[in-house]
Amino acid sequence: MRLEKLRLEDAAQRLTEPFSMIDLATVGDLTVSLYLCQGILAWHRHLDQDELFWVHKGVILLESEQGKVRLRPGELAVVRKGLAHRSSSPLRSTVILVRCTALPNRKNGRFRLYGTTEPGPQRVSLRDAAQHLPAPFEPQTVARVEDAVVQVARGEGPWPLPEVAEHDTLLVTLSGTVIVQTERGTLALRADELTVVPQGTSYMLTTTQDAVLVRLARIDPLG
Repeated sequence: MRLEKLRLEDAAQRLTEPFSMIDLATVGDLTVSLYLCQGILAWHRHLDQDELFWVHKGVILLESEQGKVRLRPGELAVVRKGLAHRSSSPLRSTVILVRCTALPNRKNGRFRLYGTTEPGPQRVSLRDAAQHLPAPFEPQTVARVEDAVVQVARGEGPWPLPEVAEHDTLLVTLSGTVIVQTERGTLALRADELTVVPQGTSYMLTTTQDAVLVRLARIDPLG
């Protein structure tokens, strides 16, 4: 299967109504969407799924019954299942949302109705995380959502070894250019462009301009 890429800005231009949403990609049983946060969404909770909020443009306030965070471009936070929350913004702000949409009741849902002991959302700056990586070309986990991890890596030049996608893997370029090469062809991802490498695909990475790469992929239960 040939890789396809998507520009976040192209998707953002299709969002015209506050809190409208477009699905961008599927990564295993996770759906990656882009939504327009403008105004105030009503308080609500998801009984059996985590939600990851990653600001693309603008700024949002993410409130929960266990605290609140303000997120700017390149920052993310995870709201754990069962936690009442809402998002709001006075500006037109576009947000990448990652959540499980396939069989949400498939595992350990607690169905809490009157409160939760889950911690409130914690802000993670992807760019700050990239600046403090101990070594180039070595992805570091910065967040978890459901059975998947969000990892950040940076570097310039060919990555040391080819990768094999043990599960569907989302690649998003924050800065620079990431060249993804498979047996089916080559794809160049620039800032705010993304692709999904299907499970079982072998791929090589070459990065330029000290690129920063974010990837989302499922981890095995014992991983």
